[in-house]
Amino acid sequence: MKLVPKVNTDGLYLEDELVDDAFSGVVPFYTPSSLTLSDTSQQLDIHRLTDSSSSTIDGTSSESTLAGYTVGIPVPPGLYHPRFDIPAWLTYEAEFNQKLIEAQNAYEQLSKEAQAVFQKLHDELRNKPENERGDEPVYFAQTFTAPERRDPTTFWSEGLSEEAIKELTQKAEQQPSETDQLKQRIADLEVTLTQFMLGSTGK
Repeated sequence: MKLVPKVNTDGLYLEDELVDDAFSGVVPFYTPSSLTLSDTSQQLDIHRLTDSSSSTIDGTSSESTLAGYTVGIPVPPGLYHPRFDIPAWLTYEAEFNQKLIEAQNAYEQLSKEAQAVFQKLHDELRNKPENERGDEPVYFAQTFTAPERRDPTTFWSEGLSEEAIKELTQKAEQQPSETDQLKQRIADLEVTLTQFMLGSTGK
């Protein structure tokens, strides 16, 4: 199991979710829209309708609305409010899949051509008399090369504006650190203890 980020429909980080180690990619998640039925018979009719047409209903029916995406790509460090570029990811995936199909088609074509050349040489060799035959032809297997993938973490960016980041960092700088707060409490306690000691000896 591993933790992956969930984002809203704008790609802004919401929370982490525990998923299987094999999870990857970007998957939408939905929230069911609530049905408000006043009549019990209406609920029964809808239940029967759902049962009879369950094969045609899936998770993306009109009864549920897109709430965001579960992203199987880790968030790079250093982002205050991470944002995943969903439209760019979807475009990239579509383009990459097209390139992959083209590479597979080219590989299959080269393999067919190499097989045809090998078969032709093999047939020519078999048609020659035995004393004129040379070495057996060698079949050169083609190697499939998949298109190179872009680093998926580059689809993450900062979701906050520069002004919002400045405001956050200034607030953090203005607040005393835990060590400073502890030192101040110790100093206050020492003053209180001294006043208590002086007050008790003065009586």
